[in-house]
Amino acid sequence: MTGRAQPATTSVVRGSQGIAPEGWTGVVRLGDAVLIEAGEADEAVLNILVNLEDPSDPVEVTRLLQPVRTLGPGELAYLPAGAEVADVSGEDDLCEVPVASLAGWLNALPADEVEESCVTEMDRVLVLHRGEAVLGAAGHLDWPGRIGHVGVLVAPSARGAGLAQRLGAAATRRVLDHGRSPQWRTAAWNAASRAVARRIGYRKMGRQFSFELRAHRLAGEAH
Repeated sequence: MTGRAQPATTSVVRGSQGIAPEGWTGVVRLGDAVLIEAGEADEAVLNILVNLEDPSDPVEVTRLLQPVRTLGPGELAYLPAGAEVADVSGEDDLCEVPVASLAGWLNALPADEVEESCVTEMDRVLVLHRGEAVLGAAGHLDWPGRIGHVGVLVAPSARGAGLAQRLGAAATRRVLDHGRSPQWRTAAWNAASRAVARRIGYRKMGRQFSFELRAHRLAGEAH
């Protein structure tokens, strides 16, 4: 996101909305609207957040609240109204499997890439094989507001052949078939993922940032 205008609307919710890990505080900004999942943060912390010019700004949040751990920021991209998913051939060789059946493959991949994809949080995914070898997997998570959060993971040895686009397009179509709005989240460092999203038809529209607070920040000592 760019710009420093204060959001037009800011909502705070308690209870998991899928925005952040359990107990963490998460912020999603889409245009001028901000949603804060409070996690275990107290009212003093929440007051700091809602009075920031941009509660999703990781620099300001980190400076003021000094979290123990952070996730993101991540860019959020969506399909523009009326947009069609880029046609990608070869979806007929994808099969759907339980994520549990991919445990060995997932354990052999870089942990940060697995976490970024959210594949391990899904029940079932579309998988592309070459013989017995798994090349990649993709699926989605159902988020609040009828959002389908798409995740794609391709083995390092299989990259550069357009497999991420094939898998991502197939998962996006699956979200649309379920009557949900596809969402693509990309870590700031992952330029390759942003490029794949653009080729499928996604456009950047927001930002997400999550953080875990120190114990004393949960006890009314935020300043």
